[in-house]
Amino acid sequence: MSKIQEKQAVPPLTEKTKKRKGKLRENIESIAIAIAIAFAIRYFVIEAFKIPTGSMAPTLLGEHKNVKCPNCGWFFYADRQSESATCPNCQFETRASAYCNNCDNRIHYNWPAWLWRKGTCPKCQITIPWTDLSNRVKHGGNRILVNKFWYKFSNPKRWDIVVFVYPLYDLTCKNCSAQMSDTELRDGLRCQRCGSTRFSKKKKNYIKRLVGLPGEKLQIVNGDIYINDKIQRKSNYAQDILWMPVYDSHYSMKEATIPIWVANGTAWTINKESLTLNNTSQGDTDTSLVTFGREITDQNGYNNRTGGNEMGDVKISFDVTLAKGSNCLELVLEKNNDVFTAVIPTSDTDIKGYLKKAENVVVEKDFRLQTDQRYKIEFSNVDNLVSLSIDNNKVFVFDNDNGRVPDPRPFDTSNVRFGGTHVNAIFENIKIFHDIYYTNLSSGTWGTTQPIQLGEKDYFMMGDNSRNSNDSRVWKFVPEKNIVGKAFFVFWPVNNIKFIK
Repeated sequence: MSKIQEKQAVPPLTEKTKKRKGKLRENIESIAIAIAIAFAIRYFVIEAFKIPTGSMAPTLLGEHKNVKCPNCGWFFYADRQSESATCPNCQFETRASAYCNNCDNRIHYNWPAWLWRKGTCPKCQITIPWTDLSNRVKHGGNRILVNKFWYKFSNPKRWDIVVFVYPLYDLTCKNCSAQMSDTELRDGLRCQRCGSTRFSKKKKNYIKRLVGLPGEKLQIVNGDIYINDKIQRKSNYAQDILWMPVYDSHYSMKEATIPIWVANGTAWTINKESLTLNNTSQGDTDTSLVTFGREITDQNGYNNRTGGNEMGDVKISFDVTLAKGSNCLELVLEKNNDVFTAVIPTSDTDIKGYLKKAENVVVEKDFRLQTDQRYKIEFSNVDNLVSLSIDNNKVFVFDNDNGRVPDPRPFDTSNVRFGGTHVNAIFENIKIFHDIYYTNLSSGTWGTTQPIQLGEKDYFMMGDNSRNSNDSRVWKFVPEKNIVGKAFFVFWPVNNIKFIK
């Protein structure tokens, strides 16, 4: 006798159950939408990138070392592979190696180094203090945000910092798996091993500064960019970034191998962080100047190189306070055979005598410095443009461009001097900078020995670390289709957060 089992009735869904399922579904949908929006933003609008190398240093950093000079306290960046680092301010060479000074064994430190602040040599058991170890520890590259939507509405502009797809690819033959690195993918390309034309490609993103625009003729001569046979001056925001520090009086040196300042008389008092001039007891036409004693080269500290090119494009800035009875300040910049002298009077002084002493003298007759008042003075010669600023206001600009491409020179010569006539003044916060110097690479590079013509959809990109940058000088142009977007913000590390210029 068989038994028939009745199915148990399923209770109907209650309002509470429906409400619980509705909330769960709502949360899942919200998360899915958020993820979709995040991917859409990443793909179309903004994407984060990590800088891998030092080709844009010191503007943007790849993996690097933070170095504090033990001789003057200057802080600067060095390449991750640097065994030593030369301070731009005092030329002191600092040990930056990850290996022990005594036995050359690798130093061990607990990660993260900034927390433990101590290292030891496993072999000779020497403890490395943090003041030494901090100069040896590697730090990761900057993390940046790139606006991928920017160039949908405006064309790329010269001096923008741009992320693009590297125009050469790492190719792998789909037939025989042979690999070809840094290769231009063009029609008719065949595998060197089997002759196949079928490849899989691996693309890489690069970041550089845009220098040459479509349709232009470009050439690099004596560290400057020439576009269509005319010198190309940097925009104000780019120039501010590309001034490389040479000297800062705030960072006084414990040891100096050569004098920083050389005075032409006894009227100067040279202190660690300031200079004082008092030649009011001399005649009204006697001028006392002090000269920067070091050679100014294209060193930036990052590459641990003194720089093979002496620089003529420089800027000096300082704060000055003049005592009553002072007459005129004088600033002099020399580049090769050109001498530029700026005279800034403080009273109704006869300045005709100055005009006889130099060919390129600019006197602002309508401007007078007030005594017992502090001023910030800036005097620069860059890209054949000489300018004087007082308290961040341009007093004069002198265009020294002759409209021709100069002959290549092996190097520039330069001098920086300042002082005055019948002056009692104190000079503080003295800083000297040099402009970026775009170097020639080995023979056969693009744009460095002969002009190069860009196509209608081609761009020429260069790194700010010109001495150590794989850029358009090596692999020529970046096609318009390869441009990803404009880099605009550094969001990591925290102590380096900034908008990118």
